[in-house]
Amino acid sequence: MKTRLAISTGTAVSVLALALVSQPAFAQGAGDEASGADPDAQIIVTGTRRTDRTVTQSTVPIDVISSDSLLDQGTTETNRLLNNLVPSFNFPQPSLTDGTDSLRPATLRGLAPDQVLVLVNGKRRHISSLLNLNGSVGRGSAGVDMNTIPAIAIDRIEVLRDGASSQYGSDAIAGVINIQLKKGAGGKAQMTFGKYVTTMSDVYDVASVSPTTGSSDNPAITFSNNERKRRDGDTWTFATNIGLPIGEGGYFNWTAEYRDRSPSNRSGPDLRRQYSGVGDPREVTFDRFSHRFGDGESKDFNFFINAGMDLGDSFELYAFGSYGIRDANGTGFYRRSLDSRNADWANGGQPFYPDGFLPQIDSTIEDVAGVVGIRGETGGWNLDLSLNYGSNSLDYGVSNSWNASLGGDVSPRNFNAGGLRSGETLVNFDVQRDLDLGFGDTSIAFGSRAIPLPAMSSSTPTSAMPSTCRSPGVTSISRTSAARSTARLRRVSSRSTDWPSAARSRPVSVLRGWRNNSSPPPRPTTSRASA
Repeated sequence: MKTRLAISTGTAVSVLALALVSQPAFAQGAGDEASGADPDAQIIVTGTRRTDRTVTQSTVPIDVISSDSLLDQGTTETNRLLNNLVPSFNFPQPSLTDGTDSLRPATLRGLAPDQVLVLVNGKRRHISSLLNLNGSVGRGSAGVDMNTIPAIAIDRIEVLRDGASSQYGSDAIAGVINIQLKKGAGGKAQMTFGKYVTTMSDVYDVASVSPTTGSSDNPAITFSNNERKRRDGDTWTFATNIGLPIGEGGYFNWTAEYRDRSPSNRSGPDLRRQYSGVGDPREVTFDRFSHRFGDGESKDFNFFINAGMDLGDSFELYAFGSYGIRDANGTGFYRRSLDSRNADWANGGQPFYPDGFLPQIDSTIEDVAGVVGIRGETGGWNLDLSLNYGSNSLDYGVSNSWNASLGGDVSPRNFNAGGLRSGETLVNFDVQRDLDLGFGDTSIAFGSRAIPLPAMSSSTPTSAMPSTCRSPGVTSISRTSAARSTARLRRVSSRSTDWPSAARSRPVSVLRGWRNNSSPPPRPTTSRASA
């Protein structure tokens, strides 16, 4: 049985603009405040290019999640909110999956994370740099990190599932999630606290442990009749949203959020022998719940800006952007005192950590996004031109560990394990017009999107990197040469186990750094016949 307690307190203020003028609503960009409005009469901008379509007039079902519904929940992570509110949206909580512990993917309709298209104000949101590899949901794909979007910044969320790919392309097979940001005047601040109150069914507390009597036997463990109770996962969230009018019809909306989540643990007891000595008294007092299976520790700072102003009578200049940084960690498996990975052979094979150790995988995730554009109406045509940039980086670190090959005299306890980076730059131009053909509602729309190759960077100079590990985004390459690079990566991975895991996969992201800050391993040589 699991229960999550949440306590929330907040305050809201209203700002009355001296002069407000109505603005036309444009497809892919509308975002009127939804609070208090009739849901059936609300203008939607997802799944249509028209500027006057409501939920009831839509040809396909669209879920519209209001800001009040988002904030009336027992959690503050956007992915978890959608998991509670949107049918077929799933946000698993993997553990022991390296970087995926800190940057977790979400799915829609059971499909891969990269098959759901995420939009913010109708503009494509960039994907994360992490390629999920370690047996988690979404293995082999990279999704959008929606937890960088504060819930308090959202006016509403529109979710389209049926027929999404016919309008938005093959990366919307699962559906489209369009997040509309707040733009109204006013303000709100809130503080939220929540934690887990859990009783682990069929997992019992340890009552006593008997000392070992042989050289290789496991200790005899007696359990109590009490199921294990956990009170963990304490989460504090501080968030504020402020909206200000700018001139006549302009707006500036700013959001800041800080979230501090403590780890949770749902592991069972380790029944194995921990110490090599016969009858070692530490065997009796050792904490058998030494592993950690659950949410990792996470500290998030997220900032969002949404702004716009009129340019004349028919056009609007708009811009929105975000910055987020997250320090989080996950863990590996517990290394016992008698484990060979804990043996210091520079000291006669004695345990380096006397009671064993639990290595931590630390992740620093930085996310940056920005959109600027102009939209309006001329000659009966609705026009929208925008520039969209987004990037995501993940730097790995390992702490509370050591390198048994180096030995305890020289091995560090903390390591820089490299990193990943991905970026996207988009230029969009959309054109739409309503037509009167004498029957029904008809409109015509077309658009163009340019995707310049990103300028990738690496902490290891590209010239010092083996050619098989250089990013295809550094220079313009053809699809054929990209396939050849992928083939070379696969060939190298079958012959070397010292490469970082991202290099053993496919060249989606750029490696930033190497294990222990050392130079890259030598490029393996292969003959044409073996290749």
